[in-house]
Amino acid sequence: MIRAIRLVTLLLAVLGLFEFVGAPRVTAQEAPTEAASSAFQGSLPSGGGMVLIETLPGATPDALVDELIERGCQVEVLAITRGGSFQLYAPEAPTFANAAFRASFEPGALALVRCARPEIPDEHLLRIVTKDRALPADFVPDSLALLPDDLVIPGGGAQYLTEETADAVARLIEGARAAGHEIAVRSAYRSYQEQVFTHDHWVSVLGLDEANRRSAQPGHSEHQLGTVADVTSASVGWELEPAFGDTPEGRWLAQHAWRFGFVESYPEGAEETTGYRYEPWHLRYIGETHADWMRQTGLTLTEYLARIDAEAN
Repeated sequence: MIRAIRLVTLLLAVLGLFEFVGAPRVTAQEAPTEAASSAFQGSLPSGGGMVLIETLPGATPDALVDELIERGCQVEVLAITRGGSFQLYAPEAPTFANAAFRASFEPGALALVRCARPEIPDEHLLRIVTKDRALPADFVPDSLALLPDDLVIPGGGAQYLTEETADAVARLIEGARAAGHEIAVRSAYRSYQEQVFTHDHWVSVLGLDEANRRSAQPGHSEHQLGTVADVTSASVGWELEPAFGDTPEGRWLAQHAWRFGFVESYPEGAEETTGYRYEPWHLRYIGETHADWMRQTGLTLTEYLARIDAEAN
């Protein structure tokens, strides 16, 4: 029992499903339901929420999910122990995101289940924009919102994001401040015309080849989606430099941005895949659900969105 309690505490902490200090708090639930099961044993809270169950020999992830649903649990995510650690299985995730799961669980594996269906982000959040895939010159995202001054770097001027992304970046910055880190937005939505000016500027300064490593050609910038924020800090003079990734603020973002729905589009060591140099400041909002799933796959955003696109078509 002590081992099980410690395991639950560890899983909750790592997954970020609850915030707690010391022992986990238990929230009162309705009377649990109990039924014979061929995939697991344990009780499910009739009102939804978190529960720890034990899988039975020969059970598969799909069989477990099917049985949970039959018993009234709309499964959002499973965290299942394996070899002293855990792996995730998200039923609503793209097929490839769950590909690492084995056909059956280890005997007696414990599964931490969250019985709540996630809100899947709108399709526009997963739109592919790369060096090979462009947006129309006249594309303008819906519902652009002006960011409050306290979210923008000093002297940063007017910055816009879609309303959903603006709300998310506000939560991200508040989360960073609560952890003792001061970050702010330097650049957000860029129109096609602004991309023309920006790319021409870098070509004149760096030449075409180097400019293409740092700046997207017009129509090929994720900034045109209105779901990208370039964030930075005073520790690098509010500039956009790779050194930002080594600052306390940059390291915090690398570890926690996904919790707010943001991912790095151009991570370190992935230029061959993404086409752009390392940009720890460039954060794209894809929603908390997909940010979590992408993190679990270990793929870059470029690869993740391409696989979703391929699976959909």
